[in-house]
Amino acid sequence: MGLELTWRLEEFREIVNEYFPVVDLWFDDGRPAFVVQVAPDSQQRFLQLRQRLEPLGYLPLLRRRDGKELIRFVPRPAARGWRWEINAAMFALTLVTTSVAGYSQAAWLAERGYLSSAWGGALAFSLSLMLILGTHEAAHKVVSVVRGIDASLPYFIPMPPPFPFGTMGAVIITRTPAPNRNSLMDLGASGPIAGFVVAVIVVIVGLTKSFALSPDAIRGEAFLGLPDPLLIRWLAALLLDIPEDALLFSHPILSAGWVGLLVTSINLLPVSMLDGGHAIRALAGGRVHRIVSWTGVAAALVLRYWVMAALLAAVMLVLRREHPGPMDDVSPIHPSRVALAVVLLVIFIVSAIPIEVTLVRP
Repeated sequence: MGLELTWRLEEFREIVNEYFPVVDLWFDDGRPAFVVQVAPDSQQRFLQLRQRLEPLGYLPLLRRRDGKELIRFVPRPAARGWRWEINAAMFALTLVTTSVAGYSQAAWLAERGYLSSAWGGALAFSLSLMLILGTHEAAHKVVSVVRGIDASLPYFIPMPPPFPFGTMGAVIITRTPAPNRNSLMDLGASGPIAGFVVAVIVVIVGLTKSFALSPDAIRGEAFLGLPDPLLIRWLAALLLDIPEDALLFSHPILSAGWVGLLVTSINLLPVSMLDGGHAIRALAGGRVHRIVSWTGVAAALVLRYWVMAALLAAVMLVLRREHPGPMDDVSPIHPSRVALAVVLLVIFIVSAIPIEVTLVRP
């Protein structure tokens, strides 16, 4: 790549100069780059430059180094199709594993006549949870198409027993970076916001179908209890009139909403390539992102997300892969995207669930 760019430096200089006045030649980490002057409309100019260079097999990167604005180049990843068969197979497997997880939750209710069918409850749990996760990932995919980011279909992650929820969510793989900081924020925010909206609807439906049982009805039995996020507490107080001494047993649909909010809060941790990591990288740049990522791991530990904290720490310690950032890392982020970040923070606060399992004996 370096040798080819050396041969074509004059060609690239002429192209770049049409959009950004070239001041000097610079070598950034041994790679040729141009020192340029950046205008107030740099974001639009950069998008035009990108369109110009893509047919030549390269993507431009706009960076700031030592007080200078540089444009350097990386090879454009080859455009090739994604293996949708793998996505479909993982989706189907996740339907199975979430149904199995739902059955384990619904069986007790069905045995006591609160549900007509344990497998019906299992399917209600699975479909509700997959709707939340699918909406989350579909929003990411739509934004990637609109913003010109080469991204895969979602890969759902099945988790068989003894994992209690049947899945660890889903991921989308991107081949090309976001064009600019606004697009990176859009990519990171779209999934959590869309998934959260659906999760709220699922929680409301689940609450209306749940069961308030008196202690006498379940005397002598023991149950594992988990805390609820703020959102479920608020909605339960608003929608339900539960006797003071009663215990609320979740319908499988409410359980799916609970898991959906948990997954949303995990995704919003400001770590690495999670959605919260995208948001922090778009807002504050690479240096702050590196520091805040470890703060996010600490937050996962405080919330007792032990498995996720271990995975994130391992990724950062072993792979040591930094967030690539957007192609244009110089143009400022729009105030509307700062407002999006505030929305994400609110969603995290009302969705986060400190995991603490307790034994309940009525």
